[in-house]
Amino acid sequence: MHNLPRAEVRNLLNRIANRDDQASRRLYSVYQPQLFAYVRYRVWSDMSAEEITMDSLFIAFNKPAAYNGLSEFSTWLCGIANNRIRQWRRDMATELETEELTAAIADNHGDLDWNVLTGIEQDEATQAILLCIDKLPASQREAIYRTAVEEEGLAEASRDMEVPEGTLKSRLFHARQRIRDCLARAFGPDYLGGNRG
Repeated sequence: MHNLPRAEVRNLLNRIANRDDQASRRLYSVYQPQLFAYVRYRVWSDMSAEEITMDSLFIAFNKPAAYNGLSEFSTWLCGIANNRIRQWRRDMATELETEELTAAIADNHGDLDWNVLTGIEQDEATQAILLCIDKLPASQREAIYRTAVEEEGLAEASRDMEVPEGTLKSRLFHARQRIRDCLARAFGPDYLGGNRG
């Protein structure tokens, strides 16, 4: 991440403490794009990443004296964001543990159009998949991200990640296994076509 000199950051934070909007805009313009990219890589949802980024910046700007200057400002911001990411993950896990949205809607609204129910199921499945990916170890998450999201080939992804192709294949295998197990826990074993046994 690009950082302003710490003395400049401290000066801007002091001005923010005195309600200087121009100082807020300066820090925001430098750090918001970087913080958003950091968060987005970890939560796999534009809307959630934007919310976490804004919350983190709000916390930082609301308590400017909390930054002690011992680390880079970006590192400090990422620490705040990590706390928000952990809370987001807990909230998402809680949502997945509750009664399935699709089943509840089907029980209460049997006359809903099939296409509507299918759309709800697809949205729910997409969110579950993203949450399962987010729970992967960092190396497996990056492997999935590069090959599935960025659509890099094995050779390109292994070069970018600086690992042998065999290592990348192993990470992808284990990542897919973890995602399958995660989805089975969220939706039941029948969701993936029954016993894989």
